[in-house]
Amino acid sequence: MFDLGWLELLVIGITALIVVGPKELPQLFRTVGRFFGKVKGMAREFSQNMEEAANESGLKDATKTLNSITDFHQKTKFPVKENLKEKFKEKINPIEESIKSTGNFSVEGEKINEKKLSKVSKKKT
Repeated sequence: MFDLGWLELLVIGITALIVVGPKELPQLFRTVGRFFGKVKGMAREFSQNMEEAANESGLKDATKTLNSITDFHQKTKFPVKENLKEKFKEKINPIEESIKSTGNFSVEGEKINEKKLSKVSKKKT
C-alpha cells in the first residue's frame, strides 16, 4: 500500500519507541492497526457498492457485449485479409506467367526486370 521496506519500518518503529515510549507502544500499534483495518473495510465496501451500481445500470452487460464484438472482429479480421490476398495472387499469377513467357522480362518476387536485348549484328551484303 505505502511500499515500505524493512529498513523504513525499522526506522519508524525505533522512532515510535523513542517518541511514544515502550509502555504506550503496543497500544499505539493496536490503534494504528484498527485504523488501517477500518480504512480497508471502507475501501472494500466502496468497491462493492460500485460493482453493484455497475450491475444495476447494465454497464457490465454492455462491457461484455462490447468485448464479445471486439473478439469476433479480431477472429474474423485476419481470415478475410488472407482470403483477399490469395484471390489477388490468383488473378496476378496469369499476368506474371505471360510476362515470363515473352522472354524479355524476369520476375523476381515483387519486381519485374527488363532483360537487356542483345544487339544483332547486321551483315553487309
